[in-house]
Amino acid sequence: MAAFRSHLAAHKLKAETLEASGQGALRDQASFLLRFIEDVLDDAYASDDFAALPESIFALRYLAKGVDIIPDNTAGGFTDDAAVLRAVFEGHAPEFEKYCRKNGLENPLASS
Repeated sequence: MAAFRSHLAAHKLKAETLEASGQGALRDQASFLLRFIEDVLDDAYASDDFAALPESIFALRYLAKGVDIIPDNTAGGFTDDAAVLRAVFEGHAPEFEKYCRKNGLENPLASS
């Protein structure tokens, strides 16, 4: 977790650059996961789903890689990244809904 925390700025920058590449929904999902992770790591939110944190970190680390199953600089390059994030959101839907209610947020998967 400490290694991920040391790369938070890079993950935030990656999330911010997604909109410029036409990936606004993906940006919203990544930003949501970043906020969730920070709140859990800072003890601002107590997650009941112990797998939600490491799987959220995995999804963001996958997103940050430029070369993965489908390289991001190719047509459809974010398809695999979107699938990984969607799997995390769907796999931990009750936890993220609880987090949204506690923080007055909208689940970004609902708007994609």
